[in-house]
Amino acid sequence: MKRSEIKHIADIAQIDFTEEELANFEDSFVETMDLINKIKEIDTDGVESTFRVIDEVNNLREDEVGKSLTQKEAVENTVDEKYGYFNIVKFVE
Repeated sequence: MKRSEIKHIADIAQIDFTEEELANFEDSFVETMDLINKIKEIDTDGVESTFRVIDEVNNLREDEVGKSLTQKEAVENTVDEKYGYFNIVKFVE
């Protein structure tokens, strides 16, 4: 990842990096991508796909519908409410 791309992402996230921090982050990112590429090279042919490593079924309680807040109760402590909804700052380009 180029330094300009890292800087762009940091700007979107409103994070300030020093030039030294940017250089360190750039190096760390390259190392991380190298590791990911090594993992991609692993031959997984013949390995059964799974999303669980054990055969245990969900051992948590059943979902139960509980008491919900009304819309008014949900927004009554917000800093900024508009038309009965939370009003937040746009943070996605």
